[in-house]
Amino acid sequence: MCLLCIVQAYSQSFTISGTIIDGESNEPLIGAGILVKGAGRGTITNIDGKYSLEVKRGETLVFSFVGYQNQEVAITNQRTLNIALRVSEANNLNEVVITGRGSAKRITLTGAVSGIQANELRRVPTSSLQNTLSGKLPGFFSQQRSGQPGKDASDFFIRGVSSLNEDGNKPLIMVDDVEYSYEQLSQINVNEIESISILKDASTTAIYGIKGANGVLVVKTRRGEEGKPVIHVRAEAGGQIPVRKPNFLDSYNTALLVNEARTNDGLTKMFTQHDLELFKDGSDPYGHPNVNWYDEVFKKSAMQSNINVDVSGGTKRLKYFVSGGYFSQGGLVRNFAKADDDVNTGYFYRRFDYRTNLDFTVTDNLTMRLDFSSRFMNINEPSSLNATGEIYNFTAMHPYSAPVLNPDGSYAYLSDVDGYGPTLNARLANEGYTRTRRNDNNILYGVNWKMDWLTKGLSANARIAYSTIDEVFRKVNRGKDAYPTYHYDPTTDQYNINPNRKYAYSQYALTAGTNQAVKNLDVQASINYARVFNGIHDVSATLLYSRQSRTVEKNPDDTGEKDSRKLSGSYRYRRLQI
Repeated sequence: MCLLCIVQAYSQSFTISGTIIDGESNEPLIGAGILVKGAGRGTITNIDGKYSLEVKRGETLVFSFVGYQNQEVAITNQRTLNIALRVSEANNLNEVVITGRGSAKRITLTGAVSGIQANELRRVPTSSLQNTLSGKLPGFFSQQRSGQPGKDASDFFIRGVSSLNEDGNKPLIMVDDVEYSYEQLSQINVNEIESISILKDASTTAIYGIKGANGVLVVKTRRGEEGKPVIHVRAEAGGQIPVRKPNFLDSYNTALLVNEARTNDGLTKMFTQHDLELFKDGSDPYGHPNVNWYDEVFKKSAMQSNINVDVSGGTKRLKYFVSGGYFSQGGLVRNFAKADDDVNTGYFYRRFDYRTNLDFTVTDNLTMRLDFSSRFMNINEPSSLNATGEIYNFTAMHPYSAPVLNPDGSYAYLSDVDGYGPTLNARLANEGYTRTRRNDNNILYGVNWKMDWLTKGLSANARIAYSTIDEVFRKVNRGKDAYPTYHYDPTTDQYNINPNRKYAYSQYALTAGTNQAVKNLDVQASINYARVFNGIHDVSATLLYSRQSRTVEKNPDDTGEKDSRKLSGSYRYRRLQI
């Protein structure tokens, strides 16, 4: 009888009530969910964040709200249960998203904007910023067309492609409100970045006018925070390997297919049965070579390293962020140059970068910023030669065309193709290199004046940015007919000179010049207004004047001077949900 009373008492239901609030602001959460775990019963909070629900002892309540971490509580004898929910780091609705010339909290944002914080990007060890964004932002489409060190940055589009003209699909790129090109964006060190946003619809890109028609990628760099100096050192090293490697036919199977093709065309077979047997058993490596040119030219892996050091901190009046980095990336193509040539014909990429961001609080209403950044880039590649394209071109080279080297170590030529050109390894070893050096410098000065004394939410902003791009090249090369190559005949043990009759090595020819020399001046002034009335009327407006001057001293795709001026404005109203 007593046991029955205990069971009945334990199973009796009762009403539990309470309030659910935001754990930081202590504001009530409207529409938060309360669910009895495993029972399918539940309720939501009212306009004051309050709730009540019938429960039983021993049940578990799950408290949840969009953008917040769930919280579970076991029911014992509570009649009142108040809960403070914390914002989820994975879906932070209070996260500040950069929106054109300003910013907004994600929870009050109505335009089509996607954002990402830089700590998610630093986990991806790639050389260019575009590659780190792949698959991380909705509406962001990227395509990597090359794997060459220093030239492997992805082309990207926002919300797809709208034109057959490739340049007509490129989005506008803004870094700290300064326009950047694809090349400049690819050279930015990810360690310098605080956040990235993409603006995808007319309401968010309107301030940029026609330039924002294909969307806008907005990058904000890191700033210092008040406090003691904080030093971060990050060093990475790793290897690069091909994701998928092609499997090429050997000489025997290639010869079989060549004979079959000629038979189908009514022509005489190119290879006899004896030739096929020699290809198959490999007993005549010089008269009947079997070369996998992919394996001979490409390494299995290449090294990559990245070192970053940054210091940040400051006082109430001055905050600073200083960063320096070095990035090195090797190529998968082997370096065939001789040590005594003092010529590096391989692929590699080196980058040095430096940034200083200073913020001055002159008065409570007046702040200033001064930013410096420099990037030094060095790209090396074989002169006038695309190694990957040559390997995939069957008409230019076959697995049985020539051995990698002749028995005496001399270079061979392709005796079965038109032109009798040298083998690919001979070209990589003897035809020199092209080295490109580029230096980008940027300086930005800005001032912001809060004018709450005139009306709350009013501010004025002005900034001037100056940047230079200097790119030079050094080319050391000689043609494919400027050095001797031979065909070795194993039946006579004779070396036959290439029909071009070149018996000695010619000297390298040295050329140098300027690829780009560009100067940009960007001046902006704006008046901004942002205010919430009565807790529900969210109003914001911007009036912007900008002037861009571009002086091109040398650029194959752009010449002369350009000067553009623009006056634009935007307005937004949103009624907040209560």
